[in-house]
Amino acid sequence: MLITWTHIILLLPILIIGMTTVIVMLSIAYRRNLFLHTSLTIFGFSLAIISVGLVWDQRDRNFLQLICVDDFSILYIILVLVSGLSSSVLAYKWLLIYPSNNRDEFYLLLLISSIGGILLATTNHLVILFLGMELISLPLFGLIGYSFFNKFSLEASIKYIILSGVSSSFILFGIALIYAATGFLSFTSISQLLRLHIIASNQSIFMSTIGLGMMMVGFGFKLSLVPFHLWTPDVYQGAPSSISLYLTTSSKIAVISVLIRLLMVFPNQYNTVFCIFLLGIACCSALFGNLMAIKQDNIKRVLAYSSIAHTGYVLIGVIAILRVNHPMALETIGIYLISYVLTSIGAFGIINIVSFFYAHEDTDVDSLFVYRGLFWHQPMLSVLFTIIILSLAGIPMTLGFIGKFYLFVLGIDSKLWWLTIFIAMSSVISIFYYLRIIINLYLSPINRLNINSDFLSSWSVTPDKIIVIIVSFSILFLGLYPKPLIYFMHLIYPPVL
Repeated sequence: MLITWTHIILLLPILIIGMTTVIVMLSIAYRRNLFLHTSLTIFGFSLAIISVGLVWDQRDRNFLQLICVDDFSILYIILVLVSGLSSSVLAYKWLLIYPSNNRDEFYLLLLISSIGGILLATTNHLVILFLGMELISLPLFGLIGYSFFNKFSLEASIKYIILSGVSSSFILFGIALIYAATGFLSFTSISQLLRLHIIASNQSIFMSTIGLGMMMVGFGFKLSLVPFHLWTPDVYQGAPSSISLYLTTSSKIAVISVLIRLLMVFPNQYNTVFCIFLLGIACCSALFGNLMAIKQDNIKRVLAYSSIAHTGYVLIGVIAILRVNHPMALETIGIYLISYVLTSIGAFGIINIVSFFYAHEDTDVDSLFVYRGLFWHQPMLSVLFTIIILSLAGIPMTLGFIGKFYLFVLGIDSKLWWLTIFIAMSSVISIFYYLRIIINLYLSPINRLNINSDFLSSWSVTPDKIIVIIVSFSILFLGLYPKPLIYFMHLIYPPVL
């Protein structure tokens, strides 16, 4: 098959990020310049986001049965690129005080990982799925351990390496079983084979079911769902704030997209077993994540357990697709993920800002104690953080409320009564630790640490602080007036009349 200009346009986001990676690598070999390489990375991500508009206009969106850039994948490509862009902006100030000379390689690893995320969002083939999974995971080994001078960083990196390797082995063995049962690796071919009942033997059906089950165990590790979540709080605590952001947004979004696409390949006869499996995992993740977050005194660990709960919430949409193929399920998942990405960018952006000014203090910069009485030193920053936390809690007039409202409506309309009630109860529990963070901001400061004088002046000038302002404004605006977001989702997923 000849590769045409249409195919090249389809691959534009991957090609642009790939070219940016090569340019940054050659530039590092010539001369180290952190500002230049940060600018190149940000420009590459921005150009890739713009190029998605060209991809959207193409009619033929399949590339050699390996990649399918359809309406479903467009949203996830944008979210992966926005997450990568935000992480690269937030990392710059942290890299300025990095004690080693190996600062610039950070952006190489981030760009390579983003290529893996795009591949996962567009995959139509089990080999590309595994390639994307490894491309997004392998650079994270180095990125998580990049702050090697932090006593938690190397421990976090080793934990992620071991458990990521285990999850990859589950996924690879699951792929092998599905291939042995069907003889195909393409999603399209596997779907046609299973739906036409060409596989008649019980042995082949059993083998493909076990294969998909093993892949879902691997996805559970990547998504940090209960009971595969044990690495999450330690890794979030040990990793730099920008990488914790990348883990909770880009990495999870890419895996969620490929999970949905893979489950849609299998016919209804497979759905009953996996619905029960996902129901159990969703309930456990939502409940356990929120309960464990209550007793945490580290802001990153709180957000780590919160991310476990939020991933459990998203599974309502996945189950609605499997059980009733609800026409609103994909739109609901998209809206919820957009709200979660924006709030996560804001939350980790503020953590990055605050921790920078305590970098030279002998204290845990991510402790909730550091945020005590922040309002009396930085009222604007505290107000923005309050908006972001309220959105995570799903309080009305924020974008987080719109996302949860869609989830609950979807759960009720899909007759997932018990799951919806369970998620609602878990959301009530989450309000406790979210309010704890907010109250902590407005308490009277006690034994306050010395703050860098820069912290008290013109904090809105730097790029990372501008991102926090933009995200907070978006959360409020779309929470009060969600019509632009709903219109955007209808462009991607046209409503079924």
